[in-house]
Amino acid sequence: MGYFDWHKQPGYYRDVTRHFPADAELLDIGCGTAWLAEHFPRYTGIDGSSDAVAAATERRRNVVLGDVDQPLPFADESFDAVVMKDLLEHVADPVAVVREALRVLRPGGQVFASSPDAQRWVWDDYTHRRPFTRKSLRMLFSDQGFEVRRIGYESVLPGVGIVSARTRRKRRPRLFGLLAEIPWLRRNVWLLGCRGETPTLGEPR
Repeated sequence: MGYFDWHKQPGYYRDVTRHFPADAELLDIGCGTAWLAEHFPRYTGIDGSSDAVAAATERRRNVVLGDVDQPLPFADESFDAVVMKDLLEHVADPVAVVREALRVLRPGGQVFASSPDAQRWVWDDYTHRRPFTRKSLRMLFSDQGFEVRRIGYESVLPGVGIVSARTRRKRRPRLFGLLAEIPWLRRNVWLLGCRGETPTLGEPR
């Protein structure tokens, strides 16, 4: 099983999709097999894994092969939305990646990002370069020009995926939200930001 196979569509996928209208032109940076394409018809993904891109292409998803540590191969202000789910802990220069996200977003466009909290379990993944705290993730985005609208934790305790599969819930139960507030339990940090002060997107779903 390839590394990207561990990053298929999560059971609680609406934790991500709920922030964007269905017609948003969306860029998924570090997209893996591009599961978000199932929810956004105007979807573009980019990933550095040729295996992941090949798997996404087989599913007829719009994905390009590219090094996300390099300038993105897209024009300025090309997208309404950018997703960087479980990405920034892997890249060499998160500042450069966030600046590129800002560059390709249209005024009013929104970004969603998530990364592991600064906990010991982060280092169990040999591809991780760094974790984040809420403060560091907020500063990373605000210092590059984003307006940070929301920031919080999400529980990634072992078994969350099993519960989601059995209950078929699209968003996490409130219990998982409460567990995410406990500092020593396994969790991610997530952030929703905006380019500019006046959104141009429609109402989120």
